[in-house]
Amino acid sequence: MHELVIKGGRVALDDGWADCDIGIDAGRISAIGNGLSGETLIDAAKRWVMPGGIDAHCHLDQPVWGGAGNADDFESGTISAAFGGTTCIVPFGMPGPDMSTIGAIDRALDRAAGRAVIDYGLHAVVTMGTGADVEQQLAALASRGIASVKLFMTYQGFAVDDDLFFKVLDTAHTLGWIVMVHAENDAAIRRTRQRLIDLGRTDIRYHVVAHSETMEREATHRALAFAEMTGARMTIVHVSSWQSAEEVARARLRGVDAIAETCPQYLFISGADLDRSALDAARFVFSPPPRSPRSHEHLWQALIDGRIDLWSSDHSPYYFADKIGKAETPGFTTTLSGIPGIETRLPLLFSEGLLTGRLTLDRYLDLTSRNAAAIYGFADRKGRIAVGLDADLVLWDPTATWTLGHAALHSRVDFTPYEGRSVTGKPTTVLVRGVPAIADGVLKAQPGFGQFVERTAADPARSGRPVEETTPWLDA
Repeated sequence: MHELVIKGGRVALDDGWADCDIGIDAGRISAIGNGLSGETLIDAAKRWVMPGGIDAHCHLDQPVWGGAGNADDFESGTISAAFGGTTCIVPFGMPGPDMSTIGAIDRALDRAAGRAVIDYGLHAVVTMGTGADVEQQLAALASRGIASVKLFMTYQGFAVDDDLFFKVLDTAHTLGWIVMVHAENDAAIRRTRQRLIDLGRTDIRYHVVAHSETMEREATHRALAFAEMTGARMTIVHVSSWQSAEEVARARLRGVDAIAETCPQYLFISGADLDRSALDAARFVFSPPPRSPRSHEHLWQALIDGRIDLWSSDHSPYYFADKIGKAETPGFTTTLSGIPGIETRLPLLFSEGLLTGRLTLDRYLDLTSRNAAAIYGFADRKGRIAVGLDADLVLWDPTATWTLGHAALHSRVDFTPYEGRSVTGKPTTVLVRGVPAIADGVLKAQPGFGQFVERTAADPARSGRPVEETTPWLDA
């Protein structure tokens, strides 16, 4: 007799679909089979039982930069994530000006405590303001369950120089951490931005020009070359274009431990969406920006064949008034970059990837939960439906057709770039560690139910060889 049994669902297991029951005890999956009995039953008839989604790239309750703060804190953001079928997130301990990396993690942990309704980890972030003792800070965080760090190659206040870039890569190599990189060439963006301003080309559509594919491609190539030199593991986050995706593929052929992440906005929004009236176009401003149909097609194929590893939201929640600022007519220089997406991430891929047959079940599970758990160090607890793992489970109604829109979503952000888009498939019941956070579309979890998830770094011995340890004179 189990504490809880989910009965009669179509269950997404590692080796395919199975019509079976799931037994849950003490928050973990204790049995998978038929005819299981439990003190409490959840009827999953006509539902697909999927692993809870893991969103390993999102932003919540960060310090104010540029005069605007996040609309979502850890309460509203995790509620929105849960309604979208996500049971664990890994946002960033984002520093404020001149805040240390440890200070930023401490701040994020304080903001999350007592607010989150689903589980969460944290990525560290290093900037030029982190402090001279960056190696010691990262080593200290490793003992606290942090196993990843993000670097920016652009944005004033965030972009790191090459010396700090190498210092972080060398430290990560020693710790077995993975380094996440926002890859865009900052000097090229600043140069092109100013030339556009001088020419009077400040309409929002020029955001695509100021952050062109070439700038992303060059930075992606350079970041991966740095990873190759140091032997570090690297994720190129929010790969937006075919050019950047090809750089990741080429690096892998050279033996670089390179991971590619993309986001829904790079499959469902295009550069043409910025060629609208200013107030309409502002809904589609994010960085890197949306690209061309060629990139859409390339990224879909990369999702299908495994060249893209991660499907994340890059949820960047701003109220629309903050996003457009005080300019009489919003332009690309005045509009804040970032869109919401923590709740729409999975429904979009479920509808347009899994149900259409574009993606196999195996690929869908890799993209939405399994790979994130494995890459970021908590596959021993989350990411799959398997005995011994946390009972993070989502019951989907695969026949429900509904319309994405602000009124249907739960983020505090007052717009969505997907307004009016129809999707099929909807999460109805969401369990976190065996407890219904959402039951039949009704929120049940209380703020503070979500727990911090400590993650484990990879074995440093499995990292690549740094260039100083190579012996090219012995190459045949």
